[in-house]
Amino acid sequence: MKISRSFLREFVNQYISLKGEEFQQFADIFTEINCKKGSILTESIDIDDKIILITKGIVREYSIINNEDHTIWINGVGEIVMDLSTLAVDSPNNIMAEALTNVHLLVAEKSAFEELMINMPKISILMNMVYQHTLSSFQKHMLLLKISPTIKREEMLFKLKPFLFRKEVKVKHLASLLNVHPNSLSRIHNQKVVPSLEENTTF
Repeated sequence: MKISRSFLREFVNQYISLKGEEFQQFADIFTEINCKKGSILTESIDIDDKIILITKGIVREYSIINNEDHTIWINGVGEIVMDLSTLAVDSPNNIMAEALTNVHLLVAEKSAFEELMINMPKISILMNMVYQHTLSSFQKHMLLLKISPTIKREEMLFKLKPFLFRKEVKVKHLASLLNVHPNSLSRIHNQKVVPSLEENTTF
């Protein structure tokens, strides 16, 4: 877990300083997991009992509403897959998560995390800061959805999350994030491609 420990230390250092035994205790609650593309990481019927940190790959969070698949968020390296609002409540998870690529994850049991939060106040501070960061990202996304036209909205989304350019992120996933119909987004993409082809045509 040498590389993963280094990754975990960099993640923690964004928020607080954990040294020596403190970091050792924190690192010890995590295990490494590799999952293949298409793997379902969490189910909506499950109690949200894990904290997942992505070290490699892309994970999509989604829900099923009226039998339709709605993408809620797409996470990349260095992001946590978990509904932080349920951290202190053993409630069913209403969000599912799937690996859009092969992924490498650091996973901690929620119970182990909670015990560490009680015994080490710094971990509570860490989770509060992570929660605030997640909330800030959500607020930015809500503001982004007010921007028009859609093409400008998409450009700003890619600036925030450039990994969304990867082919594993389908148009329907982006459309859901941008709150537009997939057909509308496809037309925008096609319109962007056509001029490029014309410019490169030799007569």
